[in-house]
Amino acid sequence: MGAVKRSLYESQDEILEAIRALHVPEGFEADLTFGNGGFWRTQPRPRLCFDATPLAAGVVEADSRLLPLEPSSIGSAVFDPPFLTYVRGGREHKDGKVAMTARFGGYWSLSELEDHYRETISECWRVLRPGGVLVFKCQDIVHNHRLEAVHAHVLMMADAEGFDLLDLFVLAARHRMPGPQKGTQRHARVFHSYFLVFRKPTAKQRGRRAA
Repeated sequence: MGAVKRSLYESQDEILEAIRALHVPEGFEADLTFGNGGFWRTQPRPRLCFDATPLAAGVVEADSRLLPLEPSSIGSAVFDPPFLTYVRGGREHKDGKVAMTARFGGYWSLSELEDHYRETISECWRVLRPGGVLVFKCQDIVHNHRLEAVHAHVLMMADAEGFDLLDLFVLAARHRMPGPQKGTQRHARVFHSYFLVFRKPTAKQRGRRAA
């Protein structure tokens, strides 16, 4: 028997290993937002890698909301989208004023972020086989001086689509880039993110859920 898998880690490599061990023993099949491949430093690279703006060799250019995949064709997918808002050129990595923006991209409005997340969840429902697993990384944010519990929004979106929540992991940040210091601090600085693990239920599992 291996080490007990925990819900809290300070390394995303450990979280991915825990998810693989518990829910995807055959390995992750698709990464929908590959970026520079940082997810896969210690894990085998997925067979299918997509990104809206490919930065690495072998990555297929594709929007996570419109994947070049047949319905019910894959067993697992990982989605690590941008989480920053108030970013105009983020998706094209053109906004060089903020280091986090230039590296990870982002959205101009909260509604744009939510639309992307919701439409990707719907697309994952389409391409995942029954019993398939979606790993969704997200982070809560302060937007327009309001704390937005993005992980709760994602949970509701996935539930509305029909997904079951299998697991939830919290990644505690060891270090954070300096944030903008403007006026009086009104919210705790976010030092954590979530890995939400969803399952597209089989017909039998849907019956149990309805009961």
